[in-house]
Amino acid sequence: MKEVRWLKNRGYLHLNKSLNLKDDRNKLESVIKNPKFIAKYAFFPLIHSVINERRYKVVDSNSGKRAHSYLSENGEHFKTIKHRPLHYASHLDAVIFGYYAEILQSKYEEKLKSIPLLSDCITAYRRIAIDDTDKNKSTIHFANDAFLEIKRRRNENCTVLKFDIKSFFSRLNHDKLKEAWSKLIGVELLPDDHYNVFKGVTRFSYVLKDDLRLPYTIGKKRSGFDEKKLSDLRKKGILAFFESPQHFREAVKNKEIRIHNYPFRDSTGSPVGIPQGLPISAVLANLYLLEFDLRIIEEVVKKHDAFYRRYSDDIIIVCSRNNRIKIEKLVVELILESKVEMSPDKTEIFDFSLIEKDGNEILHSSKVTSSDKKIGVPFTYLGFEFYGNKTLIKSANLAKFYRRMIQSVKNKTKRAYDVSLKKPNSPIVIYRHQLYKSYTIYPLESNKIFEKKKYLVKNDKGEFYYRSVEKRKKHTSNYMSYVNRATTIMSEPAIRHQIRNHKKIFNDAINKHMEKVNNKY
Repeated sequence: MKEVRWLKNRGYLHLNKSLNLKDDRNKLESVIKNPKFIAKYAFFPLIHSVINERRYKVVDSNSGKRAHSYLSENGEHFKTIKHRPLHYASHLDAVIFGYYAEILQSKYEEKLKSIPLLSDCITAYRRIAIDDTDKNKSTIHFANDAFLEIKRRRNENCTVLKFDIKSFFSRLNHDKLKEAWSKLIGVELLPDDHYNVFKGVTRFSYVLKDDLRLPYTIGKKRSGFDEKKLSDLRKKGILAFFESPQHFREAVKNKEIRIHNYPFRDSTGSPVGIPQGLPISAVLANLYLLEFDLRIIEEVVKKHDAFYRRYSDDIIIVCSRNNRIKIEKLVVELILESKVEMSPDKTEIFDFSLIEKDGNEILHSSKVTSSDKKIGVPFTYLGFEFYGNKTLIKSANLAKFYRRMIQSVKNKTKRAYDVSLKKPNSPIVIYRHQLYKSYTIYPLESNKIFEKKKYLVKNDKGEFYYRSVEKRKKHTSNYMSYVNRATTIMSEPAIRHQIRNHKKIFNDAINKHMEKVNNKY
């Protein structure tokens, strides 16, 4: 059977039950492709959750030290954490969004390829083939393309302008998005089915994931989900938080669950933005800036011989230093015309110049600020730092990898200790295989990996239960393989050199946390 990318099940629990693709695939495909069905379809509320990401260090004005938290002038304690809201749809809704995403993506690709220079400039959320292979480019390739362009212009004293759009997804103007959608599919007004999908993305309702948990317990952190209820539903063959839409509506009526609307609003209070996490969100984000991209091609790339790349809301332009000011002004004006805004603190300028060192000319990076030029500060792009004469993985990303490694070791040893408490006199055993394959193994082929897949099947009593099947799995990627790909693609041995101590750090973490639990034991 031919694979249909958009027709797939999701692994998460939602408000209503998951799809049965094994038995209902043909039926589902036929109704989703029926415009009359989609035009009248009522989308379920999304589930809303927030991912907290630790951000860069700031200088505390009181202590003068760099840290991930600081005290405000009022004495309030703040952490430099970025809150990223995510929304995900019910399984059927996700499939519908996925189908319309495929329609729009196909027409979007046709548009990009019909305009010279444009297709190469838009890199996020697309499958861009590597020449003469069946593989697609990654952020490593996109970063390397930019760095090679800077090197190509090494004799021009070039400048890199780097822009970032503020809260991009959550600030998209709905009228402008609808206009771009209509223009792409060649109509003045969206057909009823497309319009209903548009409303599903822009006028969505949602429930908070935390509201699906058990109530608060005094003196403790909030509990998890009601595992007994979920287990009872599984026995009926239902993978969901509620047995049926009727049970969900009753929970809302009884005020057990609250439905929210319009989480994103502009300064006037009008709804804006689209949710991140839907299968259609990425293509809509690209589509929204299509007119902006076209203007940049005509008025910057062609007119000033500039190099332009946009990875979602991350924009870079490589140009002559003489044209920097006029290009920067134009980009800011075009962004404002697009009814979104720049992040002023993330707009950066880098100058690249040849300097003589030990009788050789070396390309050198400097960051330009309003007051001075900071020599030797690298241009950071898509997870890499480019100094002109070398490329490294961004130091913050490397630190994040080590934090995750050490935290995983800590969690594994804690679980091993908790298990040993239930079995007196038994040794504390850490099953290190999972840690090894995630943080140390390379090449990946040197390790056999198995995964357990769970299926709901009926027993003799007619109840459903999970059956686990263990299968050999191809280990496709870990951080070590990412580092080695970057080293190869960028022809930069210094990247691999950055992780030369990773095994020592890993083993030190194992020894440290094993010693802690052994002392408790």
